[in-house]
Amino acid sequence: MLPSATEHGDMTPMSHVRSIPTRLAPGALAASLLLFAGSALAAKPAPPLDPSAPLTEVARSTSRVWNGVVVLPDGRMILQYPAWAGTPGPALTLRDADGTEHPYPDAGWNDDATADAAHRLTAVEGMHLTDDGTLWVLDSGIATDGRPAAPGGTKLVRIDTRTGAVVRTYPIDPAVLHPGSHLSGVRVGRDHAFIGDSGVPGLIVMDLGHDGAGPVTQRRLLDRQPSLTAQHPITVGGQVLHDRAGHTAVINVNQIEISPDGQWLYYQTASGPLYRIGTELLTDTSITDVELDDGTTLWYNTPPLGGMAVARDGTLYFDDVSTGSIFRFTAGRVYQRIIVDPRLRWPANPYVTADGKLYVPVAQLDRTPPFNQGRLGVAWPLSLYRVDVGALPPPVR
Repeated sequence: MLPSATEHGDMTPMSHVRSIPTRLAPGALAASLLLFAGSALAAKPAPPLDPSAPLTEVARSTSRVWNGVVVLPDGRMILQYPAWAGTPGPALTLRDADGTEHPYPDAGWNDDATADAAHRLTAVEGMHLTDDGTLWVLDSGIATDGRPAAPGGTKLVRIDTRTGAVVRTYPIDPAVLHPGSHLSGVRVGRDHAFIGDSGVPGLIVMDLGHDGAGPVTQRRLLDRQPSLTAQHPITVGGQVLHDRAGHTAVINVNQIEISPDGQWLYYQTASGPLYRIGTELLTDTSITDVELDDGTTLWYNTPPLGGMAVARDGTLYFDDVSTGSIFRFTAGRVYQRIIVDPRLRWPANPYVTADGKLYVPVAQLDRTPPFNQGRLGVAWPLSLYRVDVGALPPPVR
């Protein structure tokens, strides 16, 4: 188990960032590579796409840091702005075709003055748009100054994007959290929500009932399991990422994706590697902890990621923050770099549309206060790019 930020005296408001003593990192990484090298090497690398797939800029931000996007069928975009990035404002905005942005789902849900934490977005840490038009929004509830979430503040919010109305909120049961928990990343499938705990490694599995309308049960699984626990540093442009206190920043599980058929959950820490587990194991309450541990499989030795998305054909797209690259990993386990571009300074949580358009927001998170000695050093503007991945040739080995 990694020591917590509190144990190091780090009071950063981004409480899901943890520090690891330098003396532990090489051994932990070596053990991981030795243990899982066989399965990781089973993937088939393909030569990089040459030339790189073209990037088309579709939006710019001149004053706020975004780190996630969802694209609605009519082309409008819902943008996610992390509270801890040092640029105050609405946690979510809806961007119209003319570039105008509105607080989403409305101004009240983005009003810091709202007394009831259960009915405002404090710190959005993930969103997932399902095929029925439902947007699932994860709110860690943790304020920018690091204060613990107020009652009802840690929650999953269900929004009908066709009407813009909040349908229901699902408070996270304090019983499935630990002191220091910081939820980050959500996917919904098989009538369950799968949520990562980046503060204290674990998965929260929420049984939503049929169509998300029934009574809700919640369980904490894979508690402090090694596959969810960061073991080595994150590098950006050849430099190791540090937290406010100057320690090596290590972020536990914060990347989650679900296969199009809902059968597999993919997850990883910010530094990688990528693991996979069957959702049937996670939703079956008769499965033991030992069986769950045995069900985790190393899927690929990925680089540090700013986000990942899955296409309808099962291809995963990875945003590599270490080299400013985008990779694809097909359902047939073929791995290929499709873009490398200096403009991709910390590409963040992407989104791929049904017709094969990949949207990637550039976030420069390494230049935000939690990773930049408390200073905001973003080089404006930030760009959001589109890549026509559906038009790319298949990878050839």
